Amino acid sequence: MITCPICRSRELEGELFCSECGARLGAGPVDQTLTGNIVEVARAGAESPRVTTDILSRLRAGQIALSITDAAQPLILEGRSEYILGREGHDQVVPDLNLNPFGAREKGVSRVHAALRRDHSQVLLIDLGSTNGTRLNGRPVAAHQAVKVANGDEIRLGKLLLRINFGP
Repeated sequence: MITCPICRSRELEGELFCSECGARLGAGPVDQTLTGNIVEVARAGAESPRVTTDILSRLRAGQIALSITDAAQPLILEGRSEYILGREGHDQVVPDLNLNPFGAREKGVSRVHAALRRDHSQVLLIDLGSTNGTRLNGRPVAAHQAVKVANGDEIRLGKLLLRINFGP
C-alpha cells in the first residue's frame, strides 16, 4: 500500500494518483504546482522540514506557496493572477484550490471562501463573503476588501491554518 503524502489516504501499489485528493503518488521528489486547475503534488522521500525549506527558498517569480498544517509539502500555485480557495461541494462548486483533503469542511472553510490575487510583486487576500471568516495574522479580514499579504504571513480560513510564501 502507498500512503498519499497530502491527505494520508491509502492506495494500492502502482497507483499514480490519489483517489481522494488527486495527488501524484510515486517515488522521488516532483514539483507540487497548481497551474490552471491541475494540481501536481510533491512526494517527499523524507518528509523533513529541510525539504519544505528548500522548496520555499527556490520559489520563482509569480509562484505562491501555501503551507498547510499536517501537509507533507507546501502547495505551489503558479500561472494565474488569481486563485479561489475553498472546498468542493455537492452543487458542483469547484474552487481553484480544493482544500477538502485538509479537513476544510470540518474546519469551517466555505465552498468559495477567499481569493489570493497577484498584483505585480505583491499578493492580496480577499474574503469572498465566507461563513466562518478569514483572518490574516489573527486579525479579521473584512468581506470583499483586499488586504496585502507579506511573506510568512498566517492565513486562517475558518479554522484551517495556512502560511503563505511567494517569489519575487
